[in-house]
Amino acid sequence: MSRDLMHSGEVKQLVRDAYRNVPASTAAVAHKLYTPEELAEVPQAAIDRALGVADHLRCTVIHPGETILDIGCGGGIDTILAARRTGPTGRVIALDFLPEMLQRTADAAADAALTNVEPLEGEMEAIPLPDDTVNLIISNGVINLSPRKARVMAECARVLHPGGRLCVADLTVGQDELPPQILTQPAAWAGCVAGALSEDDFVRKLERAGFRDVHVPYRRPMSVDDCALYPLFSAEVIQLMKKLIPADQQQAVAVSVVVRAQLPRTQTDW
Repeated sequence: MSRDLMHSGEVKQLVRDAYRNVPASTAAVAHKLYTPEELAEVPQAAIDRALGVADHLRCTVIHPGETILDIGCGGGIDTILAARRTGPTGRVIALDFLPEMLQRTADAAADAALTNVEPLEGEMEAIPLPDDTVNLIISNGVINLSPRKARVMAECARVLHPGGRLCVADLTVGQDELPPQILTQPAAWAGCVAGALSEDDFVRKLERAGFRDVHVPYRRPMSVDDCALYPLFSAEVIQLMKKLIPADQQQAVAVSVVVRAQLPRTQTDW
């Protein structure tokens, strides 16, 4: 079962199972990624469910009144931060294919007294929104969970307004850098590593989807110990990494990146 051979249904099921069995708290991830000032704006329930790979909101500007789509809202930490920044005249559409995650985000929004968060159940490969709907798409450690990444990026381009922006965080892995014994572990896919693209592939797929000005303002190597913070990586996978990956490579088994891009404002605006 490789990155190329896994069927879409298999991937979705293993991701569904992994995320439904996340422990009660992953607050260590939130405290690693976000500033104390940012966390002060977020209910504890969202902090306890943080599973992102970077603080991508530092790399974009959210204007008051904008409509934002958060792909894979999870526990809601980025949805909440974005909702505060777009303000009461804007809105954040929180997309997830797991009802449990949508409920957690809805509960976090209620705890934060926010009325501009709209949970939306659906898949990122077929976003249930009309064309030209949103100003900004955000996502944190989610796109690599899809076996159809080009389709996800095409859907992002479809739902954005002309001139709309995308700012996403995810993990990248160099081609064939991980042993096959790790790549075939379901927990490695759920943790975004087995399904990860190289940075060049990520950029190229966005460009093919119609995005321009694609660039990477943030990169941070991710070690085996960093992976261990994420409960989606089982103890078995962490032990395999430590056993099979040479010691001098264990400090950078993947790279956390933030990718920014924009659609042209018109068909000829290139």
